[in-house]
Amino acid sequence: MRKSRETEVYIINIQIGCILRLARLSQKLSQHTLAGKLEYNSTMIGRIERFESISGWDKILTLSEYLNINYCELFVLKNRATLLTIVDNSFKLEEKLTQEKIDYYSFLKKTINNKFDLLEKERLQGK
Repeated sequence: MRKSRETEVYIINIQIGCILRLARLSQKLSQHTLAGKLEYNSTMIGRIERFESISGWDKILTLSEYLNINYCELFVLKNRATLLTIVDNSFKLEEKLTQEKIDYYSFLKKTINNKFDLLEKERLQGK
């Protein structure tokens, strides 16, 4: 796989988590409540949202259906500004904003920017 493809897949993994988190927060659902409604483990939902692991497509499909998200759109790479806006909107919707969450959102934005910088560099190099 070309290096730029690996970076795109990584960014899409981040994107899926961000979109699912925004939808969940917009519907005022906790990870625990959503997990209970779908008979999933809240830890698994957290891992998807934090892009710590790539979950099975079936779980992402079920989450997207429940949260009224177009499943196919999750896999279309958004641009940097759109993805950062999704993160900012999620941050604004957080009800219990702990220092840990503030640090996480800061880390997430830095990671997105770093990965997009890397992707641009790889594309310029033709990888």
